[in-house]
Amino acid sequence: MLTTVLCGVLAAAGCSTTETGNAQPSTTTDQAAATAALWDPCSQIPDTTLTSVGLDVASERSGILGAEEPGWKICRWEDREFPPNYSVGAYSTVHTVDEMRAKPDNIEFQNVVIAGRSGVQFRQRQYDADEDCSFMFATASGFAQLDVLNTGVKAKSVPPCERLKPIAEAIVPLFPK
Repeated sequence: MLTTVLCGVLAAAGCSTTETGNAQPSTTTDQAAATAALWDPCSQIPDTTLTSVGLDVASERSGILGAEEPGWKICRWEDREFPPNYSVGAYSTVHTVDEMRAKPDNIEFQNVVIAGRSGVQFRQRQYDADEDCSFMFATASGFAQLDVLNTGVKAKSVPPCERLKPIAEAIVPLFPK
């Protein structure tokens, strides 16, 4: 399931080097340099912050099944109350909010303000409304995102955006501008 989730997120973002006005890296070397320069949620979110919002720091996973994805920095943790089917991911990428909005599998966009920062809430079409929620915030290099996926029966008693909001309140201030 985790592979499906993370691959779905990356597929939803897409990648383009030819869009007008899009400053995306155009070569493998540029992409590697841009990826290396991204904010890294695995190293930039303190364990104390993660535990304060109920995430299990021992469950941390970087990338997709341990493999890094060009143009992305990805980290994911299980929620201590709902393991293993309830997880929270933090991402940073060179892709833009507009690219995410343009993907047909991303739906139900609405503006949000979390920790005083304007962002966008959405979910992925392949999940039910009680399974998925994402918040993304524009950055100088692309965007940073938090998501929650709850596929466990117990987890569905808490709406995903409701669970994600207090986590976001603690983590969004750490996102790059």
